[in-house]
Amino acid sequence: MYRGIVKYSNKHFSLYKQLSTITDSRQRPQISTADVCKSISSMMFSNLGSLNKLSDAISFGAMDATVDRVPSITTIARTADSINLDDISQILKDNYLKARRAKMIEDFAGKAIGIVDGHENISSYIPKCSHCSTRDVSKVEGVERLQYYHRFVAFILAGEKFTTILDIEPILPGEGELTSSYRLIERVCLNYPKAFKIMIGDGLFLAGPVFTLLSSHSKYAIAVLKDKNRQIYEEVVALSNITEPVTYKQNKTCYRVWEHKISGLWDGYKKEVIAIKSEETTTKRRHSRKIGSDSKWEYIEKKAEWMWVTNLPCIGDLKNTVCICHSRWQIENQCFNETVNTWKADHVYRHSENAILVFLLLLFIVVNIVNIFFNRNIKDRRISTKVILIDLIKSEFLSIKRPLPPRPIPI
Repeated sequence: MYRGIVKYSNKHFSLYKQLSTITDSRQRPQISTADVCKSISSMMFSNLGSLNKLSDAISFGAMDATVDRVPSITTIARTADSINLDDISQILKDNYLKARRAKMIEDFAGKAIGIVDGHENISSYIPKCSHCSTRDVSKVEGVERLQYYHRFVAFILAGEKFTTILDIEPILPGEGELTSSYRLIERVCLNYPKAFKIMIGDGLFLAGPVFTLLSSHSKYAIAVLKDKNRQIYEEVVALSNITEPVTYKQNKTCYRVWEHKISGLWDGYKKEVIAIKSEETTTKRRHSRKIGSDSKWEYIEKKAEWMWVTNLPCIGDLKNTVCICHSRWQIENQCFNETVNTWKADHVYRHSENAILVFLLLLFIVVNIVNIFFNRNIKDRRISTKVILIDLIKSEFLSIKRPLPPRPIPI
């Protein structure tokens, strides 16, 4: 399966040819940058999770058929400090364009939706580089202590079956998530002008500069409204108390949805906006906890209330709009949680500002290709999950050029 995914990535995305275009700032290197990046991508494809495990695979000759000159893990780590990040970002962009032209990527609910959010991927009590952010956790742990961490903001495309990661931006020490998000959104709008039409973010992105920036690129924004101290929040609650909602049921959840046009209540954005309020009641069945009850089951109701603000000119179908607003969860479930729990994205391969981003960007290139490969090319029903596929890729990679154990001599 490892040979299959490498062949697929080279056939449809020319991956190894693209990796050969990556440069670094080393002077007269003996090992080319292409061989270093191919080694890292092989480690990501096989989900080894650390450079030490890659070193074990190299010792058995697993990399001999992939690269011209096999680098040591010391060379890989040292080279990652100076690899050009723009070259890797260009590969992400080229892969997206090829996948979009080949119709490998599908929109969500008929709309091209981008999602942005921040994520903390590294935390430690030992300072490692000058770009580590610092926070005081003395009150939490009861002793005087500082914690050092790295964060980044990711921009992804929502999809029916999988998400596509477009770009990331580090959150530098001393700055907030919104500052780095603004840089990322502006760069994505310039590099991917047709990739998305609507951008969704949490309550932090309910900010006038974000809405204005997207409007300047002919795009629209949806942001969660959860600050009860804002005047627009009070207006939405008041209007919902005097108007009738649109009600419908989807699966086991009952929805009561309101739509309000509001203007003049948001100083940061002068144009008219639409506020959506959704009350959702989900009925769940569980084993009865009452002793002596006649019924084996009991039914409980879980209620949730959501509010969003958008500058979309026309909402149309409220049912589809609420589904689009909830697609923001994909960046948590299918991007951050999956890459951390399945792909070990929180592992520190090399603790430096540039190296952390290099390994993350190369990992996201691999994740995008594997997602497309799994949803379009796997016909074997036994490979029902990506975890099984990744295990097959890993097992084949580790078996390359590995000598077979000697057969026992019968006595």
